[in-house]
Amino acid sequence: MIKLLQVAILVLFWDELYGLPNDIEKCRINDEQCLIRSSNKVLRKYYGGITEIDLPSLDPFIVDKVDLTHDYGVIKARGYMYNVKAHGYSAATIIKFSGIDKNLIELHFKVPVIKFTGFYKGRGELLSIPLQGTGPFTVNFYDFLIRLKIKLERYTRNGKEYFRAVDTDISSTVRTGDLDLPEVGRAVNWILNTSFDVVLKSSMKSYIGDVWSKLYEKRFNDVFNKVPIQDLFLVRYKNYTILSTLTSDRKS
Repeated sequence: MIKLLQVAILVLFWDELYGLPNDIEKCRINDEQCLIRSSNKVLRKYYGGITEIDLPSLDPFIVDKVDLTHDYGVIKARGYMYNVKAHGYSAATIIKFSGIDKNLIELHFKVPVIKFTGFYKGRGELLSIPLQGTGPFTVNFYDFLIRLKIKLERYTRNGKEYFRAVDTDISSTVRTGDLDLPEVGRAVNWILNTSFDVVLKSSMKSYIGDVWSKLYEKRFNDVFNKVPIQDLFLVRYKNYTILSTLTSDRKS
């Protein structure tokens, strides 16, 4: 009986166990300038994660394993990358944050340098030259601009309303970049780096769109699943107004 009571209490107060730190500025759901200002402050201060809601690190952004398939253009490859870390998000600047009142997040942010490190295993070909191997990799993107569109749904749980990210579209531009694949040799690295604009831009854009859109979607849901809408934004609900009125009447 006691165990059942403990479970019941946990269910009733589950939503109260999670909450954003008090120093994070709340904004009205359609106040773009406030959302931009608050989000940039969060990036600077909480890039290592937010323990209050069990949000993992944003810088580095860590991915255990990513399957890789690329079957067109001058690069053809199949394999996977693992222990992938993306460094640089703490220096990102959000320049657009809107659409939430229409159940759509439009988020644009730019990063001076994003550095990807990790390990790969795969096989493929570059300019019809067969390649295969296993080893570490490093990729740097300079002046990286990412544009996200995230479709949202609302649902109710334990009497509170939540967002859920259900579809994500991503596009990006990058000025230039470089990479280092020690295991493939100097010649292949030289080809990849001297022809970065031709060889890598389209390939990496496709990779970012196919893979990272789901990762961003998951990271948003890590927050949305734990923090109700009224705790994320300054939202006025009819029920709250009615409750306040009844409380005032009782006091009088």
